[in-house]
Amino acid sequence: MVGVDIMGPLLWSTQQNEYLLVFVDYYSRWVEFFPMRHATAQNIATILRKEILTRWGVPDFILSDRGTQFVSSVFKEVCEKWRVTPKLTTAYHPQTNMTERINRTLKNMIASYVDDNHNKWDQFLPEIRFAINSAIQETTGVTPAELHLGRKLEGPMDKVLHGSNLTPDTTTYDVISHIQQLQSQVKESSRKAQHRQLRNYNKKRRDSTFKIKDRVWLRNFPQSSAQNKFSAKLAPKWKGPYRVLKSLGPVNYRIALESTGEDVRTAHVCNLKMCFPTAEQLEVQANKRLKEIFQETSDEEEFLGF
Repeated sequence: MVGVDIMGPLLWSTQQNEYLLVFVDYYSRWVEFFPMRHATAQNIATILRKEILTRWGVPDFILSDRGTQFVSSVFKEVCEKWRVTPKLTTAYHPQTNMTERINRTLKNMIASYVDDNHNKWDQFLPEIRFAINSAIQETTGVTPAELHLGRKLEGPMDKVLHGSNLTPDTTTYDVISHIQQLQSQVKESSRKAQHRQLRNYNKKRRDSTFKIKDRVWLRNFPQSSAQNKFSAKLAPKWKGPYRVLKSLGPVNYRIALESTGEDVRTAHVCNLKMCFPTAEQLEVQANKRLKEIFQETSDEEEFLGF
């Protein structure tokens, strides 16, 4: 499986690029970057065909968020022609795409080397890509190149190790120093990102599981509209209640509005909360009320006369 995501819009670079298209192989963690002037579905489909499918082969799946470019007919047509199955992340839960993690590492690395020249963010992309693909990943214990190519990427430092000592006066010294710094930053960013994600995950984690017919609240993601005089900041944070129709796995559920049965959608467990009173409590209350009604009708009424 290959993940794809768009980073941007960024500041217009000196090469007139504003977006960065990122691909990552889920098995090896091998990454590919492609700066773009415009993040159109046609540009993305062209890069996918020319730079990924025809160079590295055809994956079984390609995972993306629900951006308009990835649900467009142009993107779907390329996937269909090359027999790649497109998969989408759960709505409002793009963290399932591994490229989101790569993007955070990329931003930190780019920020470290652009200084105040933010319009040169695409200048060091080849070196950053080399550093990521040749750095040992904590999760796999090897470099992406070893899993992807079956060998390590040989860089300028490897040449130095087989030769004489490198002095600061040589022309390759800056290149080697630069790549060494990038590789160290990849390892540090990867380590920090994993610890941060684990900490945040454990902090917010609730072992919530829902059953069919459970009543739940759905986290609201409203969009502000000046035309309709609507502010998202003032909108309710949760909407519903909804009813659980089906469990699609350990984290995804099919739900529908309780009142009408409409607005059927798939929701991630992190965007759901139990609604009180629960379905069981409502059922108990309804049964109790029915019993009371039957008891009232069966009791003999006192005859008060004419």
